[in-house]
Amino acid sequence: MLRKITQTKILLLLLALSPLVACNEYGIVEDPDNIGTIKDGLEPDILVTPSSIDFGRIDAENSVTEIISVQNVGEGDLHILDIQLSDDANGVYDIGAIGSILVPPDGTTSFTITFDPITAALENNSILIDSDDPDEPVTEVQLLGEGLAPIIDVSPAEYDFGQMYIGCEDTLPLVVSNLGNTDLEVSSFSFNTAGDLYFDADESHNGQLPWVISPNSSVEVFIDYSPLDEFSDTSYLTTVSSDLTTPSNLTVQYGTGLEYGRANDLFEQPINGSTDILFGLDWSCSMYGDIANVQANFSAFISTLASMDSDYHVAVVVEDSGCVLGGDSYIDNNMTEADQQAIFTDMIGTSANQGSNTERIFSLFESALSSNNRNNGGCNEGFYRDDAKLNLIAVSDEPEQSSNPYTYYTSLFQSLKQDTDDLAMHAIAADNPSNGSSSCGASYNSRYEDATTATSGIYLSICATDWGSHLETLAENASQDLSSFELTGTPVEETIEVTVDGITTVSTWTYNQADNTIDFEPDHIPEGGSTIDVEYTLMGDCQQ
Repeated sequence: MLRKITQTKILLLLLALSPLVACNEYGIVEDPDNIGTIKDGLEPDILVTPSSIDFGRIDAENSVTEIISVQNVGEGDLHILDIQLSDDANGVYDIGAIGSILVPPDGTTSFTITFDPITAALENNSILIDSDDPDEPVTEVQLLGEGLAPIIDVSPAEYDFGQMYIGCEDTLPLVVSNLGNTDLEVSSFSFNTAGDLYFDADESHNGQLPWVISPNSSVEVFIDYSPLDEFSDTSYLTTVSSDLTTPSNLTVQYGTGLEYGRANDLFEQPINGSTDILFGLDWSCSMYGDIANVQANFSAFISTLASMDSDYHVAVVVEDSGCVLGGDSYIDNNMTEADQQAIFTDMIGTSANQGSNTERIFSLFESALSSNNRNNGGCNEGFYRDDAKLNLIAVSDEPEQSSNPYTYYTSLFQSLKQDTDDLAMHAIAADNPSNGSSSCGASYNSRYEDATTATSGIYLSICATDWGSHLETLAENASQDLSSFELTGTPVEETIEVTVDGITTVSTWTYNQADNTIDFEPDHIPEGGSTIDVEYTLMGDCQQ
C-alpha cells in the first residue's frame, strides 16, 4: 500500500506540472478533459481477459471473431486512452476504430478482434491497450492464428528459348506447384501465342482437368517451340486455380527462329519415258502353254507401250548364259509391229532350248545384266540404258529356285540405278495359296511376290485366262511417268513449296521423309515435259 501511495504522489506531482497531458512510453496522448488524472488518490487497476488468443487454423475464405473484456478492479476511474495493433502490415486482424473509454470502478467494457486470413501463413500479432493504470499503462494481448490456403507457383515465370534453326524443336517443362497448406485446384490453362510455340498440359499423364495438387506437391506441363520463320515469337500461359490471391497466374515464353539456308530443286518430267523391259521365262516342259500365251499376246503389250509414246527396249532371256537369243539384242519403239513380233518370237526360242529348266529366273536376270553381257562387246549390248527405268518380268509356274535370298537380287538390281525407284520387278506366277485362288497346277513360293513387293512391282496370276490384260497392265506400269523426285537437301517439311509449270500445288503431293522425296499422287503425276520446282528451307543442325 505504501508503494502505491508513493507512486500516486509522484504521478500527482507530474500532473500538476502538466495538467492537460498524459504521457507513456508509446507516446503522448492529448487529454483536454483531464483524462489520465488520478483524483482523490483513488487509483484504477486494469484487468484484461483473455491475455492471449489462439485462433487456430482458419480457411482463408473464412473469418473468426473473439471478445476481449476490459475490467476496472481498482478504486478510481479507469481511462482507456487507446487500443491498437502492434503490427497491422498484413491486415488480417481487425479491431475497428476505438476511442477513449471511461471504465468506473468494478466496471467492464469489451471490444472484438477479428481474424480474417488472406493466405497460407502464421500470423503473430498483439493488441496494445493504453490506459491510466499507473502500474500497467500498456496492457498487451497476444494474438496467434494460421491461415489455410493454397498458393500456386508456376516456374519458370519467364523463359527464353533463344535462337533456334527453323524446323528444330525444344521443350520447356513448366512446374506447377502448390506452396500452400491446403489442396490447390487447377481448373484450366489458356495459351495465347503470337508464334510457333505449342502448349501441352499432358492430360494423358496428369489426368483430365481439373487437377488437385496437394501441399508441397507439383505437376509438369510442357511448352514446345519449333520456329517456322525468322520472326521473334512470344507466348503467354494463364493458369487458373483456386489460389485466392492469384487466381490467374501468367507465365511468358520467348524464342526466335533462325534460317539455316534455302534450297531450290528443279526437275523435268521426261517427255517420253524411257524404259528397259526384260522378260525372264521359265522354259521347262510345264510352261509350253504359258510361253505360247505370252507370245500370242505380245502385240497387246507393244501396242500399249506405243500408245503411251514410250521410249522402250524389250528383250527376253531364257538361257542360263543370260544372252538374248536371235540376231537382235533388243526390240525398240522404232521398229514396225511386225518386226517386233518376229524378233520377240526369235528371242523366246523353242522348247529345244529348255534353258532355265531349274526355274532360276532371278539368276537369269543376274546373268543377262552382268557387266560382261550388257556392256560394249557383250551379247546383250545396247539393251540396258543407265537413264531408263528397268523392269524385270518373271514368268514361271514353279517356285523361284536361285541360290541366293531374294533380297540379294533386289539389292543387286537396284544398285544398277541411281534412284532405286527406277527398278521394278514383276511376276506372272502361281497364286498364293493363302488367298484361296486356284493353283491351276502351278507351285508357289513367296520369292517372286516378295521381290515385287520390295520394288513396288506387280504380281499377276499365271492361272489367268486373259493374258492380253496381263501384258497391258505390265506395259502401263513399265512406262509410267516419274512420280517421285528426290531432293538435294534435307528440308524443313512445313516450308516445302511445290510448283508444276509455274502453278503452285498443295494437296497433290506428299513429302516422303524416309526417301527424302516429293511423291505425287497417281492422278496428279506431272505430264511429260513438265517442270517441277521445289523450294524449301534447309534443316540446320539442331544440336547446336
